[in-house]
Amino acid sequence: MKSRAIIWLSLLLNVALAAAIFLPEKRPPAPGQVSTASQPLAGTNTLSGPATGNPASAGLPFRWSQIASENLKCYRDNLLAIGCPEITMREIIRAVINERFGARRRSILASFQERYWDLVLRRELVRRQWIPRTEWGQALESLKAERLQLITDVLGRDALITEAERKARRVELEQRRSWLSPEKRARLIELEEMHQQQLVDWAESLGSRVNGMPTQEDQDRLQKWQQEFDEAEKQLLTPGELAELQLRESDVADWAGSLPGFEPTEDEWRSLTGLRSQYEESQRELGNAGLTDEERTARQNELQAGFDSAVQAALSPDQFAQYQLANNDQYQALHNMTQRYGLSDSVAAQSFGMQQSAQTAADQVRANTNLSPEARQAALNAIQQETEQTLSQILGPTALSTYKEYGGDWILGLSQTE
Repeated sequence: MKSRAIIWLSLLLNVALAAAIFLPEKRPPAPGQVSTASQPLAGTNTLSGPATGNPASAGLPFRWSQIASENLKCYRDNLLAIGCPEITMREIIRAVINERFGARRRSILASFQERYWDLVLRRELVRRQWIPRTEWGQALESLKAERLQLITDVLGRDALITEAERKARRVELEQRRSWLSPEKRARLIELEEMHQQQLVDWAESLGSRVNGMPTQEDQDRLQKWQQEFDEAEKQLLTPGELAELQLRESDVADWAGSLPGFEPTEDEWRSLTGLRSQYEESQRELGNAGLTDEERTARQNELQAGFDSAVQAALSPDQFAQYQLANNDQYQALHNMTQRYGLSDSVAAQSFGMQQSAQTAADQVRANTNLSPEARQAALNAIQQETEQTLSQILGPTALSTYKEYGGDWILGLSQTE
């Protein structure tokens, strides 16, 4: 199991330390002389239960079964008893908890998987914020609350977020918000941490209940905290700064990172981010409009056409061409492969151009009714062979071999008559 590997790596030095402390010059006792104290510690309750005595009594051989326990509080105390540093103990216990809850989380997601694309097509999952409204989203929130409660019960509230995680988060926010003054950056982070602590308290209160489901009072309390946070943000930032923050940290703000080879200017990024935000809002309204499937499809096509036209108007012809290229799934597959082998973007673009030319030529051969079946097959075979030879020169034999296995099915498809 993964956690066992993590635990062994983390405890390697501590085990050596324990052996040095407890077995300085003693030989292991004979099998018949081992007392019952050296047997595995049996935990009866994962959440609570009294910790037993020192798992590595002096004079006895060290065994992992003396340390590990289903009772996490016992497990915690056993680790500390052999000299394991507290920070290492916390990471070990957190890893065990994460593994236990990970299986349950995967089960929830698996039960939802069959309905996922149906909800996407019906525009019911346009924004991440909508997830908590779904049945499976509430199940995940309940599981999260239970996990937080277990971590708190075993390790204390301070273990919910480690100091290293807190520092890393601060550094990330400082860098991301370098456009704000240092004073406002610091105050904004303080407000967010206070709000985050409220959410932790809220989750803990749910975890202490039998079903873990939020009541209307819980929802009202959560909404009240959100309103108070929003108001504090408005008082701290100017309207322009608040609009900039919302734009930069919106759900659509990182869209450019998923488009290989497309590098917008600051103004282009800002324009397209605004257009994407408006487009998603229109999608949300469309999902709640109560239209028939035909009406929704027609409206969806109108929205897409309007968005595409607005993007084209916001970019120069060259940039729009690069934008379209970066949005092509086949080009993305090529780009990912060329990046893996350290090849330039121009190599990916050249290969994609070759793909389009070859597929167009193959389509023309298939549509030529004057060719006999034998002549048509021979022409398609020639296109396929020539394409593969050309791509081998552009990409290199090794990269081409990888591409044919992962994303290059179209190459063999060139020789197919239908």
